[in-house]
Formats: sequence, C-alpha cells, structure tokens
Amino acid sequence: MPESRRRVLRLPTRRTPKATLNLVVIGLVVVSATLGMLGVRGLSAAEAGTFSLQLVADAQAASIETHHDAAFFDINGAEVPDPMEGFRANPTPEPAAVVPVILPPPVRSKPVYINTNVTGNGMLMWPVPGGYISQYYWSGHLAIDIAAPYGNPVVAADAGTVTWAGWRNNGGGYVIEVAHANGIVTGYNHLGVILVTAGQVVARGERIAELGATDSDQPKLHFEIRKSGKPVDPMKYLPPPS
Repeated sequence: MPESRRRVLRLPTRRTPKATLNLVVIGLVVVSATLGMLGVRGLSAAEAGTFSLQLVADAQAASIETHHDAAFFDINGAEVPDPMEGFRANPTPEPAAVVPVILPPPVRSKPVYINTNVTGNGMLMWPVPGGYISQYYWSGHLAIDIAAPYGNPVVAADAGTVTWAGWRNNGGGYVIEVAHANGIVTGYNHLGVILVTAGQVVARGERIAELGATDSDQPKLHFEIRKSGKPVDPMKYLPPPS
C-alpha cells in the first residue's frame, strides 16, 4: 500500500496490572536463563547473577519499548477518528473587520469681504425646517442644537454674505458663517453637505447646506449667533418654535 495511505495510531500507555504480569514474566525469564547458564556454560553463581541482572534490564527496556512503540494499521484510506475530539479548545475567532468612516476632504475657506449692500431685517427664521431643539443656550453651551434627520435642509436665517464655508478644527466639523451687515453673524455647525462658498451672497431662507453629524455623535445643527462679536442666545432673535 502507498505510504500516503498508511495511518499511525499511537497506543496509550497503561500502568495497570499488566505491569505486574510483565514483572512475573521477567522473573521467569531470569530464573530460566540463570539455570540454563549454570548448566550449559558452567558459570559460577556470581557470573550467573550478573548475567541475570543484564537480562532484567533488557527485558524492562523491551517492555517499555513495547508500551510506547507505534502500531501500524492498514485502514484502507478510512479516516482515523481524533481521540482528542471534544477535549480540544476551540480556536479564538478572528475579530470582525472594522470599516472606517471616511469623510470627504475638508473644504478650506478664508475670510472674505462683507457686502454691506446686503442687509437683513434683524428678524431671523428657523435655520432647520421641521427640526426641534435638543439643547438650549447656557453658559457651557453658547448656542442651541436643532436636531433633524440626515440630509434635512439648512437655510440661511437671514440675507447676508457667506464669510466661511468649510472645515474647522474647533469641534464644529463643516461650518458656514453668514454676516448680515447689521452686526449679527450666524454660525451653522456639524453640517453634512455645504452648498455655498465663501463670498457668496445668500437670501433669507435660501438653502445653504444639508444637515449632518461631522464632529458630532448625532445629526444636528449647532446654531450660534454673535452680536458685535459676542455670543448671544439665539432664542432672542428667533420666532417661537411652531
């Protein structure tokens, strides 16, 4: 039979009454050999004792070798059952691949000249139609958060000039700022898509972006108002929520 179809089955060592039987057999072999050597070879008792000890050592070595030797069986290509099946530890599964969230490259922007011919009326409109306030203005949050689904329109709260449209490394993500030439600047943070560019003039209610969650854990608009450079509560300039 080809060597590739031979299987090796290693017999387990058993240290049970079989060891006692081996010792009895060894003893009989030693006595028989001793008597034979005395009668046939004319050996002295001391020489026979030395020869007997050598026989004991050889017999023990043969016994150990028999217990640990491998037996070969022709199994005609059949699969040998795994004797350790059920006792082997299951391998640790590989961790699932983490799919990174890749944002589009940041849009850079620079300060621009404010068109003073574009003036708002000072009455702002809600920048996220259909949104609701998820966080109000307070000392630790100098703006209001307006929550809505991803992609919800974001509109200019009043007519003005876009002074910033791009990424900001201040936690705002994609940001748009609009100057309204009456001392009021509105800021729109965490945008998903920007639809205007710096220097562009926008009308009141014009769609300028889509809601997103850049640098945020949920889709929302962080809407802030600065009056003469200082943050103020947007609720003082917005109509009551409908």
